[in-house]
Amino acid sequence: MSKCWKFRMSLMVALAIALIGFAGPASDDAAAAALPKDPCALLKPAEIQALAPNAKIGSGVPDTSAIPMAVSCQYTWGPRTGEWGETSFSVIVTDASKVWPGGLSPDDIKQRVLLEARTGGPDASEIPGIGDGAVFTTDPKAHNAMAKAFVVKGKGILLLVTFHGGNALSQKDQIIALLKVAAGRP
Repeated sequence: MSKCWKFRMSLMVALAIALIGFAGPASDDAAAAALPKDPCALLKPAEIQALAPNAKIGSGVPDTSAIPMAVSCQYTWGPRTGEWGETSFSVIVTDASKVWPGGLSPDDIKQRVLLEARTGGPDASEIPGIGDGAVFTTDPKAHNAMAKAFVVKGKGILLLVTFHGGNALSQKDQIIALLKVAAGRP
């Protein structure tokens, strides 16, 4: 595994934590999450293929170096470009009890989703029907589009998927669909 990938993973975990803010009032819903043993099992390369129909997407590269806080999987493909580098898709699963030891109430989640929908880039929006709250955000300068689900009650996790590539925003529907698939898997 490359040093660049490990750095990107650390940066993405730190970004996920920074984006979710400080812990809110305590809740009885806090429980340690069971992080997936294989984060790459959350999505299959064939499912990710919708992002790049003409590319060959191989197996993801798991990273468990952030245990017990998080695990991740990254898929990369295509030629490296001078504009955005290599195209990639990553899945990061974070144990919500490590980020919010006191837990999150439904109101805390709603506030975080609304805040991210307002501040998460020019095309940010809430995503209905995933977890306890979900949001789509963009970072056009970094060529990233992200979808994040707060699935804290049922599974005790924060799930973040990120597409990095030259057409990130145009992949919004596929990114959200992949978040739904990953959130629905054990």
